[in-house]
This record gives sequence, structure tokens and C-alpha cells, in this order.
Amino acid sequence: MTDDAGRTLPDARRAPTLDPGVELLPDVPISSAEADLLDRGGVALRLVELACALPLAAPRVVALTGAGGAGKTSVLNLAVAQLADRGGVACVKLDGADHAGAESLLAEMVAHLGSFFAEAGVVDATDAVRDTLAGYGEIVSSVARIAGVKVDVGGALRRSAAQVRAEIAEMTHEVGKRVVVVLDHVDRLPPRELAAALIALRHYAVIPYVTIVLSLDRRDLARRLPRADVDPGLVERLVSVELALPPPDRVLLARVIAGGLARLGARVGRDIDPLLPLFDPGGPGPGGGPDAPDGAPAGPALALVETPRDAKRVINAITAALPLWPSTADLRDACLDAVLRLLVPALDGPLLEHARGADAAARAAIDAELTGHPRAAAARVALDALRRE
Repeated sequence: MTDDAGRTLPDARRAPTLDPGVELLPDVPISSAEADLLDRGGVALRLVELACALPLAAPRVVALTGAGGAGKTSVLNLAVAQLADRGGVACVKLDGADHAGAESLLAEMVAHLGSFFAEAGVVDATDAVRDTLAGYGEIVSSVARIAGVKVDVGGALRRSAAQVRAEIAEMTHEVGKRVVVVLDHVDRLPPRELAAALIALRHYAVIPYVTIVLSLDRRDLARRLPRADVDPGLVERLVSVELALPPPDRVLLARVIAGGLARLGARVGRDIDPLLPLFDPGGPGPGGGPDAPDGAPAGPALALVETPRDAKRVINAITAALPLWPSTADLRDACLDAVLRLLVPALDGPLLEHARGADAAARAAIDAELTGHPRAAAARVALDALRRE
């Protein structure tokens, strides 16, 4: 709209903008050492050392364990990159999240093994030995298509697993180097498919020179495997060694969050200094800040953050809400309230408003909601911080 002189006039119908350049953090794993802000390279290196441990010919299954969102896929990506630079090792990484069931996942693994042996010159790409691998676990149909080759699995199953393993062992011996198969997100398969995959992997786990690296959420496995009527000792019998993913360094985690908040504040023109004490890593000790006083507690919001995924979700939640908070709002309380509702969903409701006041009944109801919650202790600290006078 212009005036008689051709000047542009403000359009009253145009909605004002709040944060037109908004940026959100995607929940994706890192793929390079340059993006390793939480210093996971050492964990990846140890995983590589376990996968390639002596004796060279000994088969093994190595499990990287940790909760969902802890960063297992990022560590696997870093480990695969390190394996690629390591001599005497062949490596392939597969993602269970790309497959609907065990059959599809194992078929892809079989195809990669067949290609590896063909490239090494020890077996033709259509060799029957590769095809017979498809029969392990009795989870494939009577006729399957693997790497474009029609396979008579019924005939393959007439050969014993011991005969097949002996032939594969002969091939790996001829190649003479470690073969590392990295399987991510196997535990995302449906319970029965997950059980079938783990049972089938036991056949691969006895082949000389072969290492299988798995990422597993042990707590989730303990919940899901009984649904498939599977012996809970299956994982213990399959896995040779477990490496638990350590909790993220609290100082580095706090820096990641502070960096995200700083970018947000600069973009929308808001002072985020009142928010930073909520994410202070605390004093010396496990993950504590080296410059803080001895015994200084972590900020009440950071205490609720357990994984890198939590940190990304917190940054995104504050990014979403900050432009809507009035300039007169207590940013500290608004932020802490938002983090509590995000990471402790049981508190996301009107009850939280009452519990922040002097309503004894509301406080008792909140305490009941938190009973048995994995973040109960941190949530109570955050609630006390909100209730301060």
C-alpha cells in the first residue's frame, strides 16, 4: 500500500513478527569429530579397541549401553570413522531403525558380508555360502531375495549351522583381518522381531574374526523382551563385553545449553543472563565446574537434564516460548517452569501453579505425582527454587 507520493505505508493487516529467524536444534546424531561438543571421542576409541581386541581370530559381541537420547548413535558414528582409518579392519554400519523386522535387517547384513568376501577375492558374490546365512534363526520365508539373488532357503536349512559356520570361518581366515559389523537401533524392532534378531545374531557371533557391535538400552530391553516370551538371559549369553556410555560431562552440557540460549537472546534482543544460573554446572566433583565453590549445587534446571537429547529439547522449548514471555516477566521463573513441564510431564498442568504457592493440598498432590519418578529428586529441587519467596 502506497500514498499519493508513492511511499510505502504500513499495512495494519500484516501480523507483527516475533522471531522470524528462529532456529531449532534437530534431534540428530553427530557424524564427525568436529561436531563432538561433548567430548565423546574417548568413548568411541575405547569401543574401537574392544572391537579389535586380541586375539585377532576370536569372535565377539560388544554392546554400547545407555538410555535413549544419551548419544549412543553419535558414539557409534565416531567409532566407525575411527575404524575406517584403522588398518587391518573391514567395517560396515547398519541401522535397525531402517528395517521393519529382523529378516530385512539380517538380509542387509548378509549382503554386506557377501560383498566384503567377494571384494576380498575369497568367494563369488553369488556363492551359496552367503545365501545359506539367510536361514539363520528360521526367520526368513521359503524364498527370499538377497542382494538380487533368489535363494532357496528351504534347501539352505538342510545344511547344519555348524557346516555353514565352518565355511564362513574358512573365508574369514583367508581374509585374515577383523570384520566389524556395527548394528545400531536393533532394540527399536518390535519385541518379537527384536527377539528373532538377537537369537539369529548368536549364529554370527561365533564366526572367527567377526565382531558385532550393538547399541542397546538395557532398561528398555528388560521391559520389552518379556513381551516376546524370550529368556531375559539371552542378551547376557550373546554379549561378550558391555561398555556403558558415561553420563555427559556437566560442564560441557551446560556450555552447549548456554550457547543455544546466547544465540536465542541475541536474535530476539532479550537479556538471557537471568537464565544462566539455572544451568550452572555446580562445584567441583563429578562433572562440576572447576571455578565454582566446593560443593556448589548444580543449577536446578540443569539438574533435570540427563542426556544430550534433553539439552536439545530444553533449548528448543525455551526458543519456542521466550518471544511470548512479556518484557516484565520473571524470565528465571518462566524458564524453570517450562523446563519442569517439559522434562517431568506429570507436572504439566494447573496443579503446578497451585503447588508453587502455599496450597498444602496441591503440594501433597505434586509429591504423589513424583513418587517413583526417575527425576523426582531433581524435580523437587526445581520446585523448591520456584517456591522461594
